[in-house]
Amino acid sequence: MEFAVSAIFLLILLLPGFILQTAYTKGFWRWNSPTSPRSLTEQIPAGIVLASMLHALWASCAAVLGYSINFRAVFMLLTGMYGHEDAHFEAVVSSLTDNLYKVFFYFASLCFAAALIGYLTHFAVRQLRLDRTTRILRFNNQWFYLLSGEITQFKGSPDDAEEVDGVLLTTVVHHKDGDYLYRGVVADFFFDKEGSLDRVLLTLPSRRKLSDDRENEEPGSEESEARYYYIEGDYFVIKYSEMSTVNVDYFFVTPESESLDSEEIPETAAA
Repeated sequence: MEFAVSAIFLLILLLPGFILQTAYTKGFWRWNSPTSPRSLTEQIPAGIVLASMLHALWASCAAVLGYSINFRAVFMLLTGMYGHEDAHFEAVVSSLTDNLYKVFFYFASLCFAAALIGYLTHFAVRQLRLDRTTRILRFNNQWFYLLSGEITQFKGSPDDAEEVDGVLLTTVVHHKDGDYLYRGVVADFFFDKEGSLDRVLLTLPSRRKLSDDRENEEPGSEESEARYYYIEGDYFVIKYSEMSTVNVDYFFVTPESESLDSEEIPETAAA
């Protein structure tokens, strides 16, 4: 019984750290945000550190407001050691029950603050584009950066571009009568509950048989494009589980005015 009480109390103490992690890695500004799926072995150490920092901050605030925390009772609850023949067990229980509303408000406000800090930190990192320039702040979801085109803005990227205007995805899908190449412009993409890529939404979709490949043929040529046929519909949904291999191309559109400005205009003499 005492072990169960200690385990539950420890879980409650660590909960704010896990809430902060979840809020930061998932964010809230869009449903296909760059979530960072982590293993439990990675979450536990970070959760302990974050929870410790949050409790230190909250305990300091409580002391400033005139509310003292019985750290002795907290230590006994964590260790399950209540003195000789559990002499202090009733005193510890009384310390909790006599201040039940204060304890509830402490943990409720701390969990709310943890979620808020996580969400706001995620939002700030994304708005300031810190995850694109600083590797340590980058979220653990390469599919998001690849399909959104943000990977071209990473430090050291060969494209060195500000924003991509579109993402062309080409993938191989196996059917009973053979393998097919599907391609289209990425309109959106979605992740499952674990943060892994689930499906991709394409516009202007087309496909052709992979066996129609020909040697020494220039990609994008009229002969190559003639073997593709467009798929009727506004959007085409393709599941990640059906993709064998994936190729991603980024395209950039230069405004006509910029193209004209870049051309050299000969000077004319005044009459």
